Amino acid sequence: MKRTLVIAACAALMISAAGCGRTASSNDSKAANSNKSSAASEKTSEENSIEQTELAYESKTEKKSDGNKKPAHQEIGYNGAKAVTDVLLIPDDDEDISRDVDFTDMFGRHVLHTGVVGLVGAPIEVDFISEEVSGGKLVFVYDPNELKGVRPDALMFMWYDEDNDNYVELTDGVLNTENCSMSIHIDKPGVYLLVNKFEWLNCWGADLADNGLEAGYDPSAQPLDDTIWSKNEDVGDIPSLKDDAYIASCKQDYGGYVFNVSTPEQLASAVYTANCTPYEQPYFEVNLMNDIDLAGYKWTSMGWSGAGLDYEFTGDVNGNGHTIKNMTINGGYHIGFIGCGDYCSIHDINFENAYVSGANAGVIVGYARWCYIWDCHVQGVTDGTEAGGVVSIDQSSDITNCTADVIANGESLDGYMTGREREAAIAAEQHPPKEKIWLDEKGRLCREETLSDSYTSLGWLFKRNGQQVLDRNAENETLLDWRDYDVISYPGHYEVCLTAYVDGYEIPISNTLEYNVE
Repeated sequence: MKRTLVIAACAALMISAAGCGRTASSNDSKAANSNKSSAASEKTSEENSIEQTELAYESKTEKKSDGNKKPAHQEIGYNGAKAVTDVLLIPDDDEDISRDVDFTDMFGRHVLHTGVVGLVGAPIEVDFISEEVSGGKLVFVYDPNELKGVRPDALMFMWYDEDNDNYVELTDGVLNTENCSMSIHIDKPGVYLLVNKFEWLNCWGADLADNGLEAGYDPSAQPLDDTIWSKNEDVGDIPSLKDDAYIASCKQDYGGYVFNVSTPEQLASAVYTANCTPYEQPYFEVNLMNDIDLAGYKWTSMGWSGAGLDYEFTGDVNGNGHTIKNMTINGGYHIGFIGCGDYCSIHDINFENAYVSGANAGVIVGYARWCYIWDCHVQGVTDGTEAGGVVSIDQSSDITNCTADVIANGESLDGYMTGREREAAIAAEQHPPKEKIWLDEKGRLCREETLSDSYTSLGWLFKRNGQQVLDRNAENETLLDWRDYDVISYPGHYEVCLTAYVDGYEIPISNTLEYNVE
């Protein structure tokens, strides 16, 4: 049975755990990072351990061959998903495959596999040459104490069919609760993983009453775990500053959080909570009650996102007119006071002497998608790729009544909110508008038919009362009746022009028409 690949938009279950009855050391994790099975000609302590591990998965009534059978084995979970702690491939025949199979932990490294709905532990790429390895029994070892509420009987194997871009449900997996393992026979290399089959099936509309979780399990009641965050991001001083009792006091009955922040410790607690709670988190509120000085602290962004790991910040930050001083964030991708913001609002807050350095660095938001930012004022320095002022990367966000006194990569942004905004303004000066748009006798917007031959990504750009409300493709529209579109027929004063990409920036290429809607 095949189903099309589903990404975590339907609530991916990210699991972290230690081994079945044991905890892997940091040295074990580093050794596992080699992704290569090992064996030696002489009996070593590591080989004995592997042999004992293999024996643990063999049925008590099943006798091990006295021949040259030797499995491939590796400890996994070093990328942050530790519900599955070990993977083995035990050959069918009397053969040694310990050097012929590679296992790669794909968690947080591949957006498709990490984002599978119901994922339990890490997706594992099992790589071997079919002519040399005929297959065998694939064994995933799990820790029953770290399944985060998923019942072992709800576990199901899946294999990614790369040729058809499908995940294939493998329903003949064998559960062994005594040995804490799931096993299945395979004869093909590829990416294999475990899911909560009920969450997976319900995502496809099965509407099953069973959710695959232990009776009475409440995800919102579980303690926060920074394993995934710390494995993928620089957590700075946040874990040492956060206050667990304060976090508990901020949790609301509906599962959300309201943080009334007066100290660095309380602000760190808000950052910690947001960064340890997946994107499907309940709503957050962060209210500044005083000015906060972060001098001397290694700070970290609130909200982050990796390959299929969605911990973006969604909520409201109300500065109440207060100022955050001396915030320093060094290194990372999408960084700022908020690293990755999605449908969030930030307002009435000031930043003084901020320093943010890394890829896509902005003082308030590194990557802002559909964010609303108003009455914010920032002063400081940003360095790195796409260094910005208020934000670095802006995707359909609304920035109103904000100011930026920011030096980005050694140059003043001259009051622009983002680095790209400043660069686009320079490009617009170098390429002044030369095309014409007009209204015909019926009040419709018109343009020359041949424009699309000479411009890339031609579009109609509408602003209402100074704020962008529509950026619509115009390549196949030589005339447009604005009255056909609700978003540009609300009461207000409108400005519209044609835009296109010139020198890599979207800039106006036509005159601007104005009209009023009463």
